[in-house]
Formats: sequence, structure tokens, C-alpha cells
Amino acid sequence: MRNCLKKFNKIEEIVLVSSLVINVAIVFMQVIMRYFFNTSLAWSEELSRYIFIWQVWLGSSIAYVDNQHIRVDLIFSIFKSKKVHKILHLIINIIWLTFNVFLVYVGIKLLKSMSARNALSSGMRLPLVYVYSALPVSSFILVFRIFFDTIDTITGKKEGIINNEEIEEI
Repeated sequence: MRNCLKKFNKIEEIVLVSSLVINVAIVFMQVIMRYFFNTSLAWSEELSRYIFIWQVWLGSSIAYVDNQHIRVDLIFSIFKSKKVHKILHLIINIIWLTFNVFLVYVGIKLLKSMSARNALSSGMRLPLVYVYSALPVSSFILVFRIFFDTIDTITGKKEGIINNEEIEEI
């Protein structure tokens, strides 16, 4: 399973980088059209926004893998014990896991609502279900990541948020 997660990490990074390149190309094309031809592409701004939404939500998953989410480490610096750090990390993971399960649940309800109303975007006439599905999909991915991180913390494969060198420096 861990090998599948590593392959998925690579695929996710490729998707994010590719979508960034596509998004930059769309915005650049829009700027060129407006500046040189005094016209604009009606769909470019909307598509760029939707790609960006997906980038942010999928990027949160990669940020979790790289331990790059914003957090307050003050509580970790107060306690010097590795055991307390491990317990705090587990508590944080449980809270975050619960929140992401909630987001998956609410996101699926939102998608059902959007699907029932046949909600379409204003410019591209794209079903908004595709845009709003970023919420439950990325939250579902985060549920798996947090779950395996919690298992690794419990089994001792991971020390917690702050590694051993940082604990000794405190």
C-alpha cells in the first residue's frame, strides 16, 4: 500500500505541475488576446479559476505529505518529551481526520444537490459538479494520508511533527 501511495504522490505532483502550466498558458493567452487584439476569450477566466480551485484542494494533500501546512509549533516547544510530542501529533491527526471525513460527507451532499439542480457554470456551461467535486475528492485523499500517518506514528515509524534533532535543540 505504501508503494501505491508513493506512486500516487508522483502522479499527483505531475497533475499539479501540468495544471499549473496549463493555467499559466491560459492566462498568458488571455493577456495577449486583450493587449494585442482588444478582445478576450470568454471561457479563459472561468476555466483558469476552476483549475486553480482544483490546484488548491489537491495541493493541500501534497502539502500534508511534505509537512508544509501552517501550524503553531509553540505547544511542541513547551513539552520536551518525545512521548508528549507523539500524543499531541496523534490528537492533531484525529481532529484533522474527523474534519476531513466531515468534508467528504458534506461534499458528497453538495454534489448531490448540484447534480439534482443541473447547475451549470455561467460562461462555459460546464456542470458545476466537476468543479465542486474538488472538495470531497481532495478530502478523501487527505483522509487516507492522515490515516496512514497516524498508523505510522502509533507503530513508531514516524516520531511526530518535530523530528529528533529539533527535539534535542529545544
